[in-house]
Amino acid sequence: MTPLVLRLRDEGGQSIVLIALGLTVIIGLCALVVDVGSWYREQRHVQVAADAAALAAAQDLPNIGTATATAASYASNNASGLNSWTPTFPSTSPCSAGGCIDVRLSKPVPGYFSRLFDVDSVTVHAHARALVGVPASLKNVAPIAIKSTSVCLTGSTGCFGVTKRVSFNESSLSSSTFGLVNLDCQGASSSSCSGSGTGASQLVSWIANGYNGLLDVNKWYAAVTGEKIGPIRDSLGAAAGHVLLIPVYDTTSGLSFHVVGWAAFVLNSGGVIEWKNDTPGCRPNCKVLEGKFVEYIAHGVVSSTGGGTGFGVRVVALVQ
Repeated sequence: MTPLVLRLRDEGGQSIVLIALGLTVIIGLCALVVDVGSWYREQRHVQVAADAAALAAAQDLPNIGTATATAASYASNNASGLNSWTPTFPSTSPCSAGGCIDVRLSKPVPGYFSRLFDVDSVTVHAHARALVGVPASLKNVAPIAIKSTSVCLTGSTGCFGVTKRVSFNESSLSSSTFGLVNLDCQGASSSSCSGSGTGASQLVSWIANGYNGLLDVNKWYAAVTGEKIGPIRDSLGAAAGHVLLIPVYDTTSGLSFHVVGWAAFVLNSGGVIEWKNDTPGCRPNCKVLEGKFVEYIAHGVVSSTGGGTGFGVRVVALVQ
């Protein structure tokens, strides 16, 4: 019998080819992981620069020239190597004329491993749109409503920063220029919340910390009357020098205020001029506050409207 002889071919050459192909795939994966990760990180960096530029510039609106300069400054301070760009100012909903700014940034980012595949760089892009407008809803509000004829209008000159006095006669809301208000009670009509028994401790908390929740405009809020004397006076005195966000009302009905907007008020040191029973001869209408209205930018407000007439408080928010 002829013996069986097995002849094995030398497959070393094929193995080298397979290893070479495998290394090529591994290098390609390295390019994907390292370079794509680098491009993604740089895109996020450019996006942060776009967001910062839009939010900062929106505060200068409707002055387009100043807003343009601010956007350019913030973008260059937060990201280097940007392609040439200029902001735009859309007027389509939810923006009104002069109420929005668009920032579109781009930047070439080099590749490393990807150069093996003739990809030297990619261009990353970022877009941000910021809106500035009048808050339809607001948080951290203090329980002091002030009449619209006594506050400053947004954009007015010679009003903000000037000392003013407001007075409260709880026996006649219609003749008062401010009043204490129950922020827990709001409704669509004046009868929804007529009168309130809110305690002094609750009012003191709202003066010190603001109302913890969103409050709406074009709603009726109950007036607070009664023996709210020492604790309220003391808490207002302690708040002197701090910005108080307060409701603005246009009219009263019964024991309710109709709130139409928001103002920012800073009590002067010693700005609680008179408070019920401080001057017994004129009780109960001796409630007088002295302070200044200031302009204030609120951030992160959920509900807002672009543009519009306000009372010094504006909201800036990213909408894209």
